[in-house]
Amino acid sequence: MSRRANRIRAQIAATVSPIAPAGDMFVCQTRDVSQVGCFLDTATPLDLGSRLAIVVFDKGRGSPVEVTGEVTRVLGGVHPGLGIRLLELSDDWEMLIAQLGRDAGGHEKRGRRLRVLVVGEERRQRGALALYVTSGWDVRFATDLDGTVEALRGVNLDAVIAEHDSNDERWPPVMDEARKIQPGARRIVRGVRNGPLPEAPLVHRFVDRDAGLDALLDALTAERL
Repeated sequence: MSRRANRIRAQIAATVSPIAPAGDMFVCQTRDVSQVGCFLDTATPLDLGSRLAIVVFDKGRGSPVEVTGEVTRVLGGVHPGLGIRLLELSDDWEMLIAQLGRDAGGHEKRGRRLRVLVVGEERRQRGALALYVTSGWDVRFATDLDGTVEALRGVNLDAVIAEHDSNDERWPPVMDEARKIQPGARRIVRGVRNGPLPEAPLVHRFVDRDAGLDALLDALTAERL
């Protein structure tokens, strides 16, 4: 985004889909926004010039806002992120920015956000998307073991969550790779209890699919085994 634009500090959940080149969807938050762009608070690596489809939710109007943007700035280090310039301005985006500007007050101190990898087939990812969008975490997605390994080698993660039922044969190799590549990441299986429950040391916690965000957050932050 343009560094000369009047930026507003705002943490808004965003669902991001790389479209050119095509890539895996991820969930993050904005760090700030303006009439011409936004800055995404994410460790997901993308190249300059990448084009993205971004969906944020306008709480005031109760509706999603869809925009298309281009990566113009990439930050690494302790607080990584992506600067985005919008390619087309929309009335919905301008109304959202105007409302945020009116509501802008004191700024909250920004804490470190959890970086999470969610592994599961696309159908399960779509079913759980609302939960991860509202989490406030920096979320990446993978659909298979190869994608999982690639993501594990990309950035340091706080947790790996397998969206699989307890008797699914796909989560053990996922957790085995997570344990080897990023042993410090929390390993969680989230699904239906339809067989023996995953156990330590391969898995730190099993979370029932219907338990909600609080149970998942507890699994991520509870004392490690």
